[in-house]
Amino acid sequence: MTEDAASRVLAEIEQSREGIIQDVKRLVEVPSVNPNYPGVRSEEYLGQESEANLLLRDRFGYLFDRSQLVKSQERRENFAGVVNGSGKGRSLLLNGHIDVVPAGNPDTWETDPFIASEVSGRIHGRGASDMKSGVIAAFSAIEAIRRSGIELAGDLVVHSVAGEELGEHEVGTGCVLQNGYTADAAIVVEPSASFDSPLSINPTAASLLWGRVRVEGLAGHPGLRRELVRAGGAGTSAGVNAIDKGYLVLQALYRMEEQWGLSKQRPLFKPGQFVVMPGTIHGRGKDIDIPFVFAEYCEIDFIVWYPPEENSDVVKREIEQFVNQSVSLDPWLVDNLPTYEWPVEFPGFSTPPDHEIVRALGKSHERANGISAIVEAFPAACDATWIAKTDIPVVNYGPGHLANAHKPNEYCDIDEIIAATRSLALTALDWCGVK
Repeated sequence: MTEDAASRVLAEIEQSREGIIQDVKRLVEVPSVNPNYPGVRSEEYLGQESEANLLLRDRFGYLFDRSQLVKSQERRENFAGVVNGSGKGRSLLLNGHIDVVPAGNPDTWETDPFIASEVSGRIHGRGASDMKSGVIAAFSAIEAIRRSGIELAGDLVVHSVAGEELGEHEVGTGCVLQNGYTADAAIVVEPSASFDSPLSINPTAASLLWGRVRVEGLAGHPGLRRELVRAGGAGTSAGVNAIDKGYLVLQALYRMEEQWGLSKQRPLFKPGQFVVMPGTIHGRGKDIDIPFVFAEYCEIDFIVWYPPEENSDVVKREIEQFVNQSVSLDPWLVDNLPTYEWPVEFPGFSTPPDHEIVRALGKSHERANGISAIVEAFPAACDATWIAKTDIPVVNYGPGHLANAHKPNEYCDIDEIIAATRSLALTALDWCGVK
């Protein structure tokens, strides 16, 4: 990367600041909710991911020597493009997802979630942080390089994909990679700000499991509750309240989480990152939904974050054995052990923190923004996993904060968007090389 090339690109980004803001707003206003997200009417949102990517194609398609809409499912198209290098440099991939989670109750928002608003240096709207600002930063970095008249030695590749919010890599990132849009290294532009620093560099992320544990009970009359809880009572002959037994399971999950806080610590991950988090609890009579009968079942869905190098089957067995042992003193549960399901598995990824792409991004961040970037783990799942599985070294880096994502009044700081754009552009010049 020459100083002249860097200066020209940074000047182009600064001149394009207002245009970048408007591009983010336009993208936020496409309600590209993942159509398979639980609780939404699929027909209401199916096709919106494609609409968002059509917007990107129409706005930025002129930048690419080769581009196309790539799909594995009808009305769920991805957009991919390549800026050809001279063939004498390394290629770089910038990846982001276009689907968002539902907005939820609009009454909890101060503004319409799908009408982007600019307030106090922030863009508000669903997807502003997760991760449409990052997507626009990636495309804007490419645009700044092209407008500056700079030719790269290596190819510069971009993905805007569907399906990430539910781990549907076969719809999004996996599909695009299989269609040949690969590179020698990759940056996923998920929101990487942390409570310690904006725009940290994330060369690793935890693995994710969605678990479900269920205990059974026996229906009975609530007037006999005393027989279940008092010494000398009739016990299970009067019935079994499954919610009582589910509470024992819940306590076991919390004890496991506390144990992991001491036993599962890894470099780059903050203490306590590896957790077992209950998310939903359902318990009731099988044919009645009022508290006039002992609950006949209790089902707890929970999220597990665990170290990326650990085997998922081993982690599942660890949790099941711990819970079973913890509840084994209960006379009902010892003969009616909990049952388990594992509906979703989203592996983590790990790139060595001293890898050249990490160093190149760190150097570019410092050159573009005047401060050193913190290198730390990404605290959530992202499509870097599926890129890493193809043996492409990958890091995460993008504007926004997970504290603003998946909640009402989502926003992204405009200064972060511009800062990320600068860093991505300079990293492309450095990694790919200037012809």
